[in-house]
Amino acid sequence: MKTIVSLIILILTVCVTPAVYGDQYKMFEHHYAYKPEDVLSAAKFVQKKGYWEGFKDNKLVGYVILSKDWTKKLVGYSGKHLETLIGMDTRGTITGVKLLFHSEPIVLIGLKEESYLDFIKQYKGKNIKDPVSVGKDISMDAITGATVTAVVQNSIILESGRKVAAETGVMKVAKGKGLRISQKYSALTWDELKKSGAIKELSVTSKELGLEGNDNFIDLYVSVVTPPAIGINLLGDNLYRDIMGRLKNGVSAVAVFSKGKGSFKGSGFVRGGVFDRFNIEQGSKVFMFRDRDYRILSDINAKGAPSVNEGGVFIVEDKAFDPTAPFKLNLLFQFRSSNIKKDFKSYSIEYTLPDRFLE
Repeated sequence: MKTIVSLIILILTVCVTPAVYGDQYKMFEHHYAYKPEDVLSAAKFVQKKGYWEGFKDNKLVGYVILSKDWTKKLVGYSGKHLETLIGMDTRGTITGVKLLFHSEPIVLIGLKEESYLDFIKQYKGKNIKDPVSVGKDISMDAITGATVTAVVQNSIILESGRKVAAETGVMKVAKGKGLRISQKYSALTWDELKKSGAIKELSVTSKELGLEGNDNFIDLYVSVVTPPAIGINLLGDNLYRDIMGRLKNGVSAVAVFSKGKGSFKGSGFVRGGVFDRFNIEQGSKVFMFRDRDYRILSDINAKGAPSVNEGGVFIVEDKAFDPTAPFKLNLLFQFRSSNIKKDFKSYSIEYTLPDRFLE
């Protein structure tokens, strides 16, 4: 009996949000020694600001990146950054990835440390200029029970690599139109907002996911709600004014909401404060959201709008996000195709704020 009680206390202690118990995850800390040649084959390395250049026969063959220099704010379930060493050739192809530090409590749910390392090995050969999604391009089989860890690790690798690729000219980053968000307001119905392109939609059927039924598993919608002509119509005047009044200059808000039995929120934000089922990708940046960035959205104000099962307004605190430039909302759906097997499938919604909401 004492053993059972002790186990329950341990589980409750570990499952409390990391922000409350700062160093509670030290028991799970893992450190690994490293050298640049672990992830890139080169004869000589020259240190630059935030990365190394690798040379072979006096020819530049690639770069080695320390993730904490580029994506320190991306943290895992434990609330700490997953320090990662990334190798990349001059075309943007990942030549190797090595984990340097993490304190994720994945061992508590029966996962081996080797499984985490096997998960990371999948990135070798992927090009950071291409879409690389967990559940599609990267299998979750190795660490099925650690969705938050997998999604954050994916974001760290991609954003770190893309930032250095943009810095070194390996890839070009799309920029905004040089316009500002219009502060003009006009009443618009749900259909008018959709027709204008202010709202983008994704529908996923149960059949697509291998589930029974011919219904839609989820109908999901995304919209930048910073422009008054979008935000006031979707959120209502009171909620819009409240949210905008809390935003700092240059900060944006995006609404995500859905109907159907599927969930885009998941439960990661309840356990660890991280929304692990979706993120926003723009250029070299990946924007993830935590519970503190979120305001619940229970219904849509626009005339003719459908009833929604769940929704939220998500604040993009990072001023590097440009709402006037194209971005993608990446989604990861977790479902059970059988009583014992848990599967994952990823989707993306392309979004560009229409010109009529710019000036």
